Amino acid sequence: MKINKLTVFCSSLLILSGFANAEAVKVYGRVHAGVQYSDVASESETSIESYASRLGMKGDAKINDGLEVFFKYEFEVNPADNDKDGKSGENITARSQYVGLKGSFGQVLIGRDDTAMKKSQGKIDMMNDFEADIKTMFAGENRLGDTIQYTTPVLNHLKFVVSYIAEDNSKQNGESGLSIAGIYGDSKLKKTPIYISVAHDNEVAGQDINRVTIQGRIGDATLGGMYQQSEKIASNDKVDSFMVSASYKIDSYKLLAQYQDSDGASGKLSDSGNATSVGVEKSLSKQARMYIWYSQFDLDNSPEQEHMALTLRYDF
Repeated sequence: MKINKLTVFCSSLLILSGFANAEAVKVYGRVHAGVQYSDVASESETSIESYASRLGMKGDAKINDGLEVFFKYEFEVNPADNDKDGKSGENITARSQYVGLKGSFGQVLIGRDDTAMKKSQGKIDMMNDFEADIKTMFAGENRLGDTIQYTTPVLNHLKFVVSYIAEDNSKQNGESGLSIAGIYGDSKLKKTPIYISVAHDNEVAGQDINRVTIQGRIGDATLGGMYQQSEKIASNDKVDSFMVSASYKIDSYKLLAQYQDSDGASGKLSDSGNATSVGVEKSLSKQARMYIWYSQFDLDNSPEQEHMALTLRYDF
């Protein structure tokens, strides 16, 4: 008898959470799916898509008065998977998964997690998880295994994050990598009205990268900008990229806008050009929201792309 891997995974989470202290271990997730229309090279299609839907488990336990151990197991689950129809379990892929220690010294984790560079973006990406996610035109958006990561305590809203990626990681080509970020402020802009980060990657996934990010809130408006210079280690080709984003809240609605530009082949699309996006986020409840968005890619060496979607997201 064949057993669906997703069924086994979900059952395991429920069994583990049943034995665990409810305050120490939490099962959480997100289901985010929608109807998307895409037009690429004058060929259009309508599809049902998942936007980084996920399921995970996290928790911590006190060792003594000044030390705690913590963990996270998170998987991306694609409820809209058409090719496999969910039967083989191939619609499950790994996200952040680690174990660590935290205390007055900060925290150290071992496993798979976003690099310091990726974390430095904060909440500036208004099209996060959609077609115009900044990873499409920016290098450096890495979530890597074989990682040891240290985060300092927060002092006057300032902290530092250091990620060491071991040489046996498949993206490291036999060389270890280092990702470093200095971060000031609260990425949600609730504790501070401004967020600033400076990050550097040294030989991480084949790239050397420098990035500066700044975002601030003025009343109901949020404005942000990012500049990055990346260099492929194998070819020494340098790419300059920048993006600006904005949002404006009106009652339960949030207007979204974003523009990004890259002068070289970088990111998921491996092409130069620009992307323009607009959208609206509608809050339905504390856990649910809807989006409608439109993105246009004007690329130098590939056909123009247009995408638009209506999506529904539920967090638990």
